Amino acid sequence: MLSILTITPKFYDSTYLMALWGLFFLLKLLTLNRSNGILGHLFTLGVIYVFICLIYKLLGISSASMGYCILAPFFYFVPVFALMIIDRCENEQQIRFLFHFLALAVAFNIADDIWLSYEYGIDNLVFQNLGGKLEEEGLTELNFGGSQFVNMSVFYACMMFMAFLKSNNRNEKYLFLVYWGIGAYFIVFCSLKASAVILLLLSLALMYISYKTKGKNGKMLTLTAIVGALFFVFRDSIINFLIDIIASDRITVRLMSLTTEGDVEDSSLMGRSNLWLVSIQSWLSSLISFFFGIGSHNWKDFMTTAESGVGNHSDWLDVLAKYGIIGALILYSSLKEYYEYLNNKYGNSFKYEILSFFLLILIMGLTKKIVNAQPAIMIFILFPLTLKYCSYKVS
Repeated sequence: MLSILTITPKFYDSTYLMALWGLFFLLKLLTLNRSNGILGHLFTLGVIYVFICLIYKLLGISSASMGYCILAPFFYFVPVFALMIIDRCENEQQIRFLFHFLALAVAFNIADDIWLSYEYGIDNLVFQNLGGKLEEEGLTELNFGGSQFVNMSVFYACMMFMAFLKSNNRNEKYLFLVYWGIGAYFIVFCSLKASAVILLLLSLALMYISYKTKGKNGKMLTLTAIVGALFFVFRDSIINFLIDIIASDRITVRLMSLTTEGDVEDSSLMGRSNLWLVSIQSWLSSLISFFFGIGSHNWKDFMTTAESGVGNHSDWLDVLAKYGIIGALILYSSLKEYYEYLNNKYGNSFKYEILSFFLLILIMGLTKKIVNAQPAIMIFILFPLTLKYCSYKVS
């Protein structure tokens, strides 16, 4: 079994990359007259951002490989094409088919990774310490999702829970609950990422509060305050409960680091916050870096990325270090344009669901790298499909 949606492009030859860039720009020109409005602006911002990444590499400002500099943002914005198609589609049957097809495909992909994790060992797959077992069986490389796949799974679980709450069809409710369960199981027991577990719980709380408030501002604020207060009061008990049920040494260490000081050289909260500070310091180091950044640079571990001047563990902060306030404003503006598009189109029925999902995007982008293909599929394709699908259910 091989995962069918673990999109990790491997274009090591810059020739292929330049050909893709040319295609990207050509498609933009061809769709210029038909992509007016917010989506047109969003796509334009994507083209400009990828162009900046490319220019920095060609000028030698960025020392990272072409693939590392360009492919991640390139494939992050490509799904906007699919979003344009979804935007023009008003056929309910087509929307239902697209939504169910993609939801099923992602569920199968996650289930496949769950199987792989137990067949070959979670630690072996996550840390690539395969001990010769895969070579003996003729499998030198398994398509097991990494950090971006885990981020994708968090978004997926969030949307499936929203669909579960909004659907008025009992059979579909059970189906969405199964989909959510597959995503949640992978995150909790197979991802080995404590931050993903916390984000999963956060997405549950946000979507449930959005569902219960039904667009009422006062009720939304009250429920949010109550849930936040309860989590703060019982945070130690919640963390200890998660440690007990997950029973993973790596998760235990990471969850404990949420309430205790960790080593700045490891992947704990202390270590990551140190890397966030690295990016901020590089951004503010000079007037030139404030406006233009210091470029994108390779890294191997926590110490080498700290020495490069870019933390590489927070896309919303790293963009400041890489491309300065100019690049950051373009990336931030793309989020703003997309939020306005969704709010204008679906805000009457799903105001707080949209807000909750974007809070999840912001928090994940502050603590992780999400400007990549897998999260983009969830953000730009499955989420608008979920909103459109749910709009038929509540209309």
